[in-house]
Amino acid sequence: MSALAALRTPDHDAHSVRLDLRTLSPLYTGGVGQHGDQIHPSGLLGGLRKFSCLLAATVGDGEFEHAVWGTPTDAKNHHAKQVALRVDASGLKKMKDLPARINWDRPDGQRRQGWFYNVAHDGVLHLTLTRCGLNDAHWQLLLLALRIQLRHATFGSRDQWGLGVLTTDELPAVESLPPLQTVPLSDRPGLQRALFAEIQFNRSLPDHWPARLEQGLRWREKLRGSFRKPGEDDLRHYLFGQLNRYGSAINLSALYPHGNNGCALRIWGVIPHTTPPRFADQRSEIVQTLRQAMTQGPEGVWPGERRIVWQDGAAHQTDFSHWINQLAGVVA
Repeated sequence: MSALAALRTPDHDAHSVRLDLRTLSPLYTGGVGQHGDQIHPSGLLGGLRKFSCLLAATVGDGEFEHAVWGTPTDAKNHHAKQVALRVDASGLKKMKDLPARINWDRPDGQRRQGWFYNVAHDGVLHLTLTRCGLNDAHWQLLLLALRIQLRHATFGSRDQWGLGVLTTDELPAVESLPPLQTVPLSDRPGLQRALFAEIQFNRSLPDHWPARLEQGLRWREKLRGSFRKPGEDDLRHYLFGQLNRYGSAINLSALYPHGNNGCALRIWGVIPHTTPPRFADQRSEIVQTLRQAMTQGPEGVWPGERRIVWQDGAAHQTDFSHWINQLAGVVA
């Protein structure tokens, strides 16, 4: 046997997980000039890092980020990341019906610039994660985080504008998280400060992407507009993003298929979402305002029944491990 033939690849490695991920809403991973002309693995890797670190903070693991994702080169004992990512985007295609811009008149009659899109992809993304030098606990945390991200959150960029909902027919096998003997880290964002909601509609999915994206953006407008009382400008920008200052704490998807001939949209976020944290003492009031806005819905919301499935980390302070296992789908 030749040396090349004997080489082990991630596909044959017992320490690898291979997933076939289908887009439920378009996938965008950025790029030079934000053109999004191709899928950039770094855009996916950064999202996996951020989300897995949210979980690590919740279980009180302050070593996870450096152990899994590496240390700076100027650190005393620096090392590279201990997980490899291989992306096969051959099953994705550039979308032809993605709108360049979506806009409508604001409720107050003013005209905004709108939301701009350029290129995104849909289809199937083949993703392989390979464990390099991780211990069992960190590998299991990484896989738990990946399952939660697939089931309740988003990937890539512009997920606050509807993009990045992925699914798979088979989630990676993982052990359930045992009862925690630690407390969440308080100096950084974590899933204990997260909220996840799915708004389910009993009517069929629109045929075209402009309508699917617009519905998500109208719900975003409703939520954002709920923080326009005097003195709330800074809070609104903190929650929904401000150019060159804050990323968005709240992400809303476009409509995607759900159940038998129904559809849904996904809302998730972490409050506070920065280090150091801001507005932490107002979190309960913020969440109450968000829930009230979700119950009301935007003006002109689709007729018919809708159901809101809600999850909030603040409601599980006494048993985070069980909640995490539920989010990951490893327990009922």
